[in-house]
Amino acid sequence: MGPVGSLMFVIGAAVAAVAFVGVVFGVNKLLSPRLPTVEKREPYECGMPQAGDPHVPVRLRYATIAVLFVIFDAESVLLFAVAARVRGSALSLGAVGAFVGFLAFGLAYAWRKGALEWRS
Repeated sequence: MGPVGSLMFVIGAAVAAVAFVGVVFGVNKLLSPRLPTVEKREPYECGMPQAGDPHVPVRLRYATIAVLFVIFDAESVLLFAVAARVRGSALSLGAVGAFVGFLAFGLAYAWRKGALEWRS
């Protein structure tokens, strides 16, 4: 098969893909039930009346604490993995000390900024 045949194959595959998507959407449009009611126009179709405005600002305090937990959890796991390999070398001890120093600096920074305080 030459370059023209390969090009025709790619064009045919693209046309077949677009036709398949069109057929699926067309069949869905023809066969799906359409009974618009007031309940179905609600943002959440759960059978209960809406309690308030759905567009309220979300407080991200939990997300900040969760990210801090994941960061410090991963770093403590790495610290245990490195500590198992350290065999009394001064260079290794310096590297682990620097790592713990960065951890302490990050924790002190988060503490000073108030990221660890839970405000309701």
